[in-house]
Amino acid sequence: MKKFTLLLCFWLFLLPVYTQEKFGSEDYNSDLTSLEYKIQSPIANLAVIPLHYNLSISNENMNVLKLQTTIPTAISQKWLLINNVKIPVINAPSIRGYENGFGNIQIMSVITPSKISNFTWGFGPAILFPSINKSLGFDKLSVSPTVVIIKQANTFTYGFRLQNFLSIAGNSNTEKVNFLNSEIILSKNLKNGWYVYSSPNITANWNAESNKQWTIPLGAGVGKLITQNRYLPLNLKGSVYKYVAHSSDADWLIQVEASFIINSK
Repeated sequence: MKKFTLLLCFWLFLLPVYTQEKFGSEDYNSDLTSLEYKIQSPIANLAVIPLHYNLSISNENMNVLKLQTTIPTAISQKWLLINNVKIPVINAPSIRGYENGFGNIQIMSVITPSKISNFTWGFGPAILFPSINKSLGFDKLSVSPTVVIIKQANTFTYGFRLQNFLSIAGNSNTEKVNFLNSEIILSKNLKNGWYVYSSPNITANWNAESNKQWTIPLGAGVGKLITQNRYLPLNLKGSVYKYVAHSSDADWLIQVEASFIINSK
C-alpha cells in the first residue's frame, strides 16, 4: 500500500507536466475574471447546478448521485453570500440487499469578499439534516462552521474546504455526530477549456472504531469547459481515485460530474 501511495503521488506530480506538453497552455486566458478560473473555485460568483455521481467499487458497489445548487447573492458592495445545497440520492449495500433513499441533505452559506483576487476565503455555517433512512446517513440534526481558502495563480488553483459537524438535536437513542468533512482543491488549467484536477473528499467519523474512522481517496481527473454551444455553458469532468482508507473497505472511487452554469458575473 505504501509503494502504491508513493507511485500515485509521483504520478499526480507529473500529470500537470505531461498535460502541459500534450495540450499546451500558451493560449490560456489567465484573467481571474474568466470562466476558466471561476469554475475551479467553490466560492466564485457563479450560479451553478451540478449533477455529481460517485461509484465506490468493492465486493458490493455503492452508488451516490448528488443533486446540487450553488447560488451567489450580493449582500453589499464588498461581500457575497454563497448558498450551496447538496441532496445525495444513495444506493448502498446492506444486510437485506441494497438500500435506496436520501442521505444527509446539507445546506451551506459562506460569506466571501466580492472583490476578485488571486487569494480569497469564505466562512459561514453549514447544516446537516437527519437522513430519512438511518442506514444511509446520520440520524441527527448537525451543524458545522465552514472554512474555504482558495489561491489562484499561473493557471493553478489550490486550496481546501473544511467542516466538522456536531449533532445538536435528534433521537436520543442514536449516536451523537462528530464528523469531519474536508476537500482538497487542486487544478491546472490548460488551453481550449481543458484542465486537470484532484479534489479528494477526505472524511473522518470520530465516533467510529479507530480502523473505520477515515475515508481517504487519492487520484486525479480531467475536465472540459464547453462554452460554444446553443445553450448554457457546461463543465464536464471525471476522475478516478484509489482509497487508501475507507470505512467499508472499498477499493476504488469513480466520479463524473456535469455542471450547468446559469449565470456568471
